[in-house]
Amino acid sequence: AFACAAIWPLAVGKLGARMPPARFAELPRSNAHGQPPEEDSIRVVRSALSRDRSDNLLKTSALCPPPIPTVPCSVSVSVDRDAVTLTGRYRKYSRMLPQSPWIVEGGRKCAGSVAECITDLAVPLFGASEGKFHSAGREDVDVRMLGTGRPFMVELLAPRTPYRTAAQIAELQENINACGLIEIEGLRECSHAVVSSIMKEGEEAHRKDYRCVVCLSRTLTPADIEKINSTRELVTKQLTPMRVLHRRTLMIRERTIHRLDAVVLGPRMLQLDLTTQAGTYVKEFVHGDFGRTDPSLGSLLGCEADIMQLDVTGLTEVDEVS
Repeated sequence: AFACAAIWPLAVGKLGARMPPARFAELPRSNAHGQPPEEDSIRVVRSALSRDRSDNLLKTSALCPPPIPTVPCSVSVSVDRDAVTLTGRYRKYSRMLPQSPWIVEGGRKCAGSVAECITDLAVPLFGASEGKFHSAGREDVDVRMLGTGRPFMVELLAPRTPYRTAAQIAELQENINACGLIEIEGLRECSHAVVSSIMKEGEEAHRKDYRCVVCLSRTLTPADIEKINSTRELVTKQLTPMRVLHRRTLMIRERTIHRLDAVVLGPRMLQLDLTTQAGTYVKEFVHGDFGRTDPSLGSLLGCEADIMQLDVTGLTEVDEVS
C-alpha cells in the first residue's frame, strides 16, 4: 500500500493530469472551512484516468511492485579545482618569436612563442591540465618588447598541486628567463578577476612608447628633423591596415601621436622615438599604408618612408601622464 501511495502521484503526473490555466483561475481558492476544494482535484484525476491510453501508461510507468532492476546503476563523479592564476610582466628580445603559437594551415611559421616559453614550465610545476596565456595587448613577431615589459597572466587549469611557495615561483621565473628569448619579472599568484581588470584597463588606457629605424627615399635635411621634433598631439586617421584586414573590422580609427623625436643616423636614415595612443598602428604611421593612414611620417616629409625595425620601449598609464 505504501509503494502504491508513493507511486500514484508519479502515475498521475505521467498521465498528463493538468488543469487548464483558464479553468484554474475560475476555481474558488478555498471552501467554507478555509481548505482547498477537493472536488475539482478529483475531477481532474478522473478525467486523466478515463482517457484511452491511461491503462497502458499505468502498466508501464507505475507498476506496483516495481520490477527488479536487471542492469546495475553507475555513478560517475568529477572534481575540478579552481584555476591558479599567475601574473607578471614580460620583455621579448627576439624578432623571430610570436606572442602566441603562429600556426598557418596546420604548420608552424615560427618555433616557439612567448606563451609557450612560460606555460611549458608553469603547467608541470602545478600539475595543470592546460595553461592559457593572456596579455595586455600584443606586439608583432618582429617587434621587441623592452622597457618595463608587458603585463600578462597565465591560467593554469585543473591544477593537481595548486599550492606553491614564493620560493618555488621565484625559481620558476628564473627557469623561464634562462631561455634567453624572453625575460619576466614580478611573477606571482593573483585572483583571476583582479588580473583581468588590470589588463583590460591597461590594454585600453595606456600610451605606448616606441623606437624605430626609418629609411627615407631622399636625403634628410635639418628642416626635416626640426619638423619632426616639433610635432606634438598629431591626430591621424587609420583605415584598417592591409596586413590585418583579414582579422580586423574595416573601419577608420582616429589615433593620437603624442610625441615625435628624431635623431639622424645617416643621409637617409633616422631613429624615431614616438609616444602614441594605445591601438595605433605604428608601422602604418611611418609608411602610410598606400594612403590608408593619413597623415603619416612620409606625408609629413613629402617623401616615401619605410620602417626597418621597431621596438616597444615602454607602456605609460594615463594616470602617470596626467
